[in-house]
Amino acid sequence: MATRCRSREQTYAQLYERVMKLANGLLDLGLEQGDRVAVLMLNCHRFLELYYGAMFAGLVIVPLNIRWGAKEFAYALADCQPKAFALDAAIYQHIKPYIEQLKQLGVQHFLFTDEQAPKGMIAYEDLLRKASTEEPGLNLSEDDLVGLFYTSGTTGHPKGAMLTHKNLMMNAYHAQIAFRFYSDSVYLHAAPMFHLADGAGTFTVSWNGGTHAFVPRFDPEAVLAAIEQYQATTVVLIPTMINALIHHPRVQHSNLSSLAQILYGASPMPVELLKRAMKVFGCQFQQGYGMTEAAPLVTVLTAEDHWRALTEGPERILASAGKPILGVDVRIVDDEDRDVQLGEVGEILVRGPNIMKGYWNRPEETEQALRGGWYHTKDMAKFDEEGYIYIVDRKDDMIITGGENVYSTEVESVLYEHPAVREAAVIGVPDEKWIQAIRAVVVLREGYSATERELIEFCRQHLSPYKVPKGVDLVQELPKGGTGKILKSALREQYRVLMQQKGKTP
Repeated sequence: MATRCRSREQTYAQLYERVMKLANGLLDLGLEQGDRVAVLMLNCHRFLELYYGAMFAGLVIVPLNIRWGAKEFAYALADCQPKAFALDAAIYQHIKPYIEQLKQLGVQHFLFTDEQAPKGMIAYEDLLRKASTEEPGLNLSEDDLVGLFYTSGTTGHPKGAMLTHKNLMMNAYHAQIAFRFYSDSVYLHAAPMFHLADGAGTFTVSWNGGTHAFVPRFDPEAVLAAIEQYQATTVVLIPTMINALIHHPRVQHSNLSSLAQILYGASPMPVELLKRAMKVFGCQFQQGYGMTEAAPLVTVLTAEDHWRALTEGPERILASAGKPILGVDVRIVDDEDRDVQLGEVGEILVRGPNIMKGYWNRPEETEQALRGGWYHTKDMAKFDEEGYIYIVDRKDDMIITGGENVYSTEVESVLYEHPAVREAAVIGVPDEKWIQAIRAVVVLREGYSATERELIEFCRQHLSPYKVPKGVDLVQELPKGGTGKILKSALREQYRVLMQQKGKTP
């Protein structure tokens, strides 16, 4: 079985036929090789078909973040100028007021992927019914652009990472080597399909003839129910999703025995949270570290690494991002791009056949990011003597307080050890004395309590004095991006505005 989505199932023969019809249908609309097709949808089998249909038609798919605001959408659409726009009923309700503006941006065709398309839009199934099942006879190259994947716009305008057929193919090879995918694998798309965290294993699953199963969007109860319904063997989750699942009351009553592996990544995983999750799920865990620009895999912490850390030690391996995957080169360098010594912190540089072609319409930023033939990630890390990589922070998230460098992830890891803490984010805020002061923003677990003073004292017991937060704010929720990753940039902006209102901004 190729796909299982709600009550609809299809074999690979049926999927292939529908993909060919879609590719030909898009070309029949007058789209030409290299034209962009924007996709704004919840997870479903048609999203997967659009990925493959665009590939076979020589078009460029542009999956858009469903959690963006109007400014990000407007910028990305004006930047990539899609000729076609695919959307579903859930998204249409939000986009409806902007249809005329989208037409002014150059969108010529709206493809409605649910039943009964609104007036002026093309019904997805009607397009397929009228199209040929023959493979389009196009002369495609592995270096042709296949997708524009926009990176987070939280610190500026989104940037479109240009990925080629070769980039995605090589990532599929890397995922096959690093993870466990077979013909009987059932891959649950629980992370959003517009993001390459989900895409890390998508094409490998198809390559193996495994089954794709879908939930429209991440919801803890829906994910737990889908694992049971589809007998999912593999799911990709980010730490905030794992955190939500292990604290959901249904998890204790769910049959999760089909799960063979949970793949996680996209943001740091506190060791205490990982250990709790491994106990709850009882399956193998594997971590993939990477980024959109790398299509996305760079390193992997294998199931064997997890087992070793918990049985033979050292346990600190669980805090690492693993080792570079076969076929990808990784360096850690100083500000002059010189390799640092073992144990020293520097910026991660990556080179391999999976690295993007560049940023769409941004030649200067492309040249800077890919200078010297290496992609400069802005992730700060260090190697240990065994070759494990430890991500210590993003360059933008590192806090310099009183002249000392403090990595926010180190402080967060300590906070996660407190039994009352469910989620934590640590940022630097403007301070007259320290220039930057460490501030923690914490969400407590349901049924637990803790005070600001208690959490500060807890940190004091485990951290050097200069790393202890000067303050802790207890909140109901933390701002998150499209994948559920905590947005520290949004927190910093909130504090900047607050300080400005108080007249304390330098």
